[in-house]
Amino acid sequence: MDLIIGGAYQGKLNYAVNKYGFSKEALFDLSAGFPDKDRACFYHLEALTRRAAAEGLSPDEIVKSLLPHIKNAVVISREVGCGIVPTDKAERLFRETHGAVLRKLAEKADSVTRIFCGLEERLK
Repeated sequence: MDLIIGGAYQGKLNYAVNKYGFSKEALFDLSAGFPDKDRACFYHLEALTRRAAAEGLSPDEIVKSLLPHIKNAVVISREVGCGIVPTDKAERLFRETHGAVLRKLAEKADSVTRIFCGLEERLK
């Protein structure tokens, strides 16, 4: 698995499509939910994490549910931990859960790339 992270609108999906040559059929938007079949690229992991955290799933449960589908894929996620800490408890829980999910996926990933202003920064 290759993990691509970065802030909102930094060019993560464009980077992945250009680097790996993905067709539209190869992409799966995780804001639609857990994948129902394997694809080459999964994006909007943060949306899936938000929904799963609201349902009470732990970071371990989220990762365990995803791994069978993403082990040979590219996963793209917004990094949400930078910036002001929200006062809303649910929003803080989401950020903490998403950070833990990203950390666990980064441990298992073959590569981790950060995209900032459309530029690639290889972390692993």
